[in-house]
Amino acid sequence: MPRDVPSRSTLKLAEAIGTFLTEDEQLRLLRPGLRAVDLGAAPGGWTWQLAHRGIRVTAVDNGPMKGSVADDSLVTHLREDGLTWRPGRPVDWLVCDIVLQPIRIAELVAHWIADGDARRAIFNLKLPMKKRYDEVQRCATRMREITDRAHVKAKLTLKQLYHDREEVTGYLVRQD
Repeated sequence: MPRDVPSRSTLKLAEAIGTFLTEDEQLRLLRPGLRAVDLGAAPGGWTWQLAHRGIRVTAVDNGPMKGSVADDSLVTHLREDGLTWRPGRPVDWLVCDIVLQPIRIAELVAHWIADGDARRAIFNLKLPMKKRYDEVQRCATRMREITDRAHVKAKLTLKQLYHDREEVTGYLVRQD
């Protein structure tokens, strides 16, 4: 774990990137100059992971950013509601680790992809104590409904990763 990272959550995004993207894809899809949005960014672990790769990040969270990411020239911190904020123009990546009902996060992320606000998304779904598998299936179905209704071809992958606790990590990519 790097010393200047504001939180251990950076390990979750690093693991997701390594799980969902090949090394070649990482070099191609996570290169300097790309643009990303981190919803629920504070204290900045996921933002750090992206900015460390040279990606310009809009970190959206009412809470404060901490550590080196708070002063990083690649990071713009907006104290706004991550559930309602949208970018002025499309971004390459959306990442989201907001603690909220999984169906709300699933819908939020699916709309970002379906509406063309982001091309790719990595996100976490915080699962309830009971019927976790059913909730994952419900979220996956809802995400497909949203992208299908918008006539957007998208690929969804959901996995429980080592750094996940009562959650699963998803990768949704627009395929047009």
